[in-house]
Amino acid sequence: MAEKVLFNSDTFLEGHSDKITYQISNVKPKNITHIKMPLFEALVKYAKQDVTPFDVPGHKMGAQMTPFKMTVGEMTMQMDVNSMKELDLLSHPQSVIKEAQELAAKAYNGDQAFFLVNGTTVGIQAMIMSVVGPNDTILVPRNCHKSVMNGLILSGAKPIFIQPEMDLAFGISHGVSVERIIKGLDENPQAKALLVTYPTYFGSLNDLETICDIAHERGVVVIVDSAHGAHLPFMPGKMKDPMKAGADAVTYSMHKTGGSLTQSSLLVMQGERISANKLQKMLNMLQSTSANYLLMSSIDAARSELAMHGKERYKKLRPVVSEAIEAIEAFGDYEVLKSDYIKDKFDQTYDWTKLVIRVNDIGLTGFQVYTIMKEEYGIQLELAEGYVVMAVISTADSRESIGKLVDALMDLRRRYKKASQHFDAHVMTCSINELACSPRDAFYADNEVVSIDDAIGRISADSIMIYPPGIPLIIPGEVISEAVVQHYHYYNETLGNVLTEEKMPHQIKVLTD
Repeated sequence: MAEKVLFNSDTFLEGHSDKITYQISNVKPKNITHIKMPLFEALVKYAKQDVTPFDVPGHKMGAQMTPFKMTVGEMTMQMDVNSMKELDLLSHPQSVIKEAQELAAKAYNGDQAFFLVNGTTVGIQAMIMSVVGPNDTILVPRNCHKSVMNGLILSGAKPIFIQPEMDLAFGISHGVSVERIIKGLDENPQAKALLVTYPTYFGSLNDLETICDIAHERGVVVIVDSAHGAHLPFMPGKMKDPMKAGADAVTYSMHKTGGSLTQSSLLVMQGERISANKLQKMLNMLQSTSANYLLMSSIDAARSELAMHGKERYKKLRPVVSEAIEAIEAFGDYEVLKSDYIKDKFDQTYDWTKLVIRVNDIGLTGFQVYTIMKEEYGIQLELAEGYVVMAVISTADSRESIGKLVDALMDLRRRYKKASQHFDAHVMTCSINELACSPRDAFYADNEVVSIDDAIGRISADSIMIYPPGIPLIIPGEVISEAVVQHYHYYNETLGNVLTEEKMPHQIKVLTD
């Protein structure tokens, strides 16, 4: 009979009929400690006390019956509380938050961990500001997230962009190669830091261990954006997580693939190349002083689930995903990105939880398939590009949910397949635009608003971003090229997912001549 642990209902759900039961028969002894959820436990205990609040938030633990409370439930409102002694303080953790962060650091193979309530964005910005300052040089992949660009503005650092590997068959970019990073370090010996995206949005994993070794030999700090890799330490097999690969600090979007609530993330660090005190100081500057306890406790609970059950659940999912890929490719009209392809073409590994499916051989663009899947099949995909759509797999998926995806793709093929046609994918080549001045100088410089079509050759004072995945076409300080303008119009017309700073359409701020 499988061993079970039943949480004490007096501690957790006093007065409720439901109880929480966890199977731990397959959990390794070293992971049993992760059944602890110190912050989550303390928060639930506080929510069940007979407290008459005269502090904020103003809903007073859901004292009034409102449509919101009726929808989300009484416990949600009772758990949305303010910092106090028994619940600790995120900016200066001493008790339950401190213990929860220590457990997170252990689960993610680091020395210290920090809970983030402003998303991975704030973690990336804090990492950058902790390792580089005004006029310092940092190497950055050109397919990095917008938050990196904003971190450059905040820090005043000078970016040296590195071109990622481009996949013209799928119309996407992969990770930055070891060779290109070596070249970047050779040409910029003054560089203080290197930022690596691992995995990329599309699941590519470069040789991070070799990259860290090379950078550290030159005294360069390695910080990693692993927004889409919160699950990596809990994957069975040889897929290496960033900490074990040698990164100095890593940010994880726990809400993306880790199971916590949206906007909750984690920053993990190891070693002494980065000052933990400085990192905490930067986070205190950037994060809300009213940290949301629902978000933080969801990180605590998600960490526990991943550490105890992650590897077992991913092990069970792997053959299901393999069967799904085989079914999707059965008729030869779809092609799924796979590990052997990535290895052969780009000498990188691949995260199989990202199902990147090339769909243009049925005569549709990825954008069209994305829309049809939502409107006609009720399936929300993660993103679309000219050639591909992507579905993200997590431990919450099952044979049933993945089967629905496969069935929908098969039916879509049957109904919409056309004669093969050529697509001009307008893929984002992540080309390295000319950097005329630092992002910070451009951000604060005098500027004017012009039509995007009249901006060719001008220096941008804004960012233009494709979301998802949040990769900028142009950033402050870069010269706007004709290719940038073409990409802007293509994405704006096909999916409408172009974000600009200007309220009026098709306009952008540029530096005053």
